[in-house]
Amino acid sequence: MAVRAAGDSLQNVERVPAVSPETLDHRHLRPGVPVILTGLYDHLPAAELRDPATVRRELGGLTLPIRANPVSELLQGRTPEARTMTFGEIHARMAAGLAAAEFCIEHDTPDELTAFIPPPPYVDLGEPDDGWASHLFLAGPGDATHLHFDIDLRNVLTYQVFGRKRYVLFDPAETRKLAPGTPASMCYASALYLEHFGPEDLTSFLRYANAWDCVLEPGELLVTPATAWHYIEYIETALSVTFRLARNPYLRFLAEALPPSVEVQSLGARFRDPDRVGPAEADAFAELVDAATGRHPDQEARAAALDLLAVELCRRLGLAIAGPAYHLDDIHRHTYMTRKRSAFANRRVAARR
Repeated sequence: MAVRAAGDSLQNVERVPAVSPETLDHRHLRPGVPVILTGLYDHLPAAELRDPATVRRELGGLTLPIRANPVSELLQGRTPEARTMTFGEIHARMAAGLAAAEFCIEHDTPDELTAFIPPPPYVDLGEPDDGWASHLFLAGPGDATHLHFDIDLRNVLTYQVFGRKRYVLFDPAETRKLAPGTPASMCYASALYLEHFGPEDLTSFLRYANAWDCVLEPGELLVTPATAWHYIEYIETALSVTFRLARNPYLRFLAEALPPSVEVQSLGARFRDPDRVGPAEADAFAELVDAATGRHPDQEARAAALDLLAVELCRRLGLAIAGPAYHLDDIHRHTYMTRKRSAFANRRVAARR
């Protein structure tokens, strides 16, 4: 894709000075509202990395894995292969415009970078035994990360080290507008290629789907709430460091015990705030626990039963994803699950005889 101008962004994500962990949790993570925090690292060594000379001196020798964007490749039925390159080499290629579609993403943040960018205080949020992780993301102008959501249902903080990136985010309430689950094996990816939309068409679609849209500047920290869809464009050669936070018990269970789906994503949005779990939600969660821990004739039957239960609970709780199928693949998926449910029920009847 061609590099878009930063001015194309709606710039409708609030920017606030860095807040306390408790404030971030209650104002943004639990309600699912993204925010950009400013000033958090301004007086720490991280600010030094905004200078290209410092970056080349401090990080130039780092060996990094380079590959095509995995989400885009998997959508095309290919598995991306990685090769190694030093940070200095890949950064020079990107700066010269010679590294189209070459990414270093979701790579564990090396110690050399952590020395400049220590974990923020927000990593203490969530269940302590769930842990948190940090990764780096590096790509060049014109690169993009396809629209998707993260199936681990974690809140993600993105610190922009240098360069600028455009972030577009959508609440799960808008999922039906995003043509999810195509192909069915990649339920977390959209069938819409926003990277190929023209500027006017993209702006119109973002308004239609009530998107949050911003350009993240060096030194800023973007908060992406758990379950949010997100699409990313690299305006310049840009390096980010992310912190994937520990989850509450509900989100952890949904991510680890159920097969991923847009219904699990929607349920996750309802369970982001443990203090707002009412009787209906508590009953639904108890059903999920019983189904996930119960006996099943095989793994396939178990997954189908859990998938169907997630669909039913979304309908019962009145979640936005419930309702008629949103595209042909969804019709096929629900037909498949219904057949699996019937086969599972027949097996149980036969076993009792």
